[in-house]
Amino acid sequence: MKTEKTILTAETEFKGTLGFHGDLDLNGKLEGSIEADNGLLTIGESAMVKAEVHGQDIVIYGKVQGNIIASGRLELRGKAQVYGDVRAGKFLIEEGALFVGRSENLATRSDEKPDFSQMFSKLGADAAKAAPKA
Repeated sequence: MKTEKTILTAETEFKGTLGFHGDLDLNGKLEGSIEADNGLLTIGESAMVKAEVHGQDIVIYGKVQGNIIASGRLELRGKAQVYGDVRAGKFLIEEGALFVGRSENLATRSDEKPDFSQMFSKLGADAAKAAPKA
């Protein structure tokens, strides 16, 4: 089954909720929210998005301000700029891209944090206590 692809050009400006099924290339300006039930959302180099973004697979080349949830994969490529918190199954930040925010992996529970308190085996307890606290 072939997936439909929609392209919004750089001249497009949109305010409100954008929902879609299939693949979307967004190259214009959008303020509001984006709701995608599946498919690939590509935010192009010329795009400026101020929105909460929910989707399966998301690739960003442009600028996004807002929180993002990607149930599959989120990629920041080229000169992408993302300002907001991210929750994704897989998260890739390419060299040259900018990410300012917090990230959380959807595949792990937030209460599953490793315990590094006993990481020193060769240094004595005094050296471990002198180490800077994070």
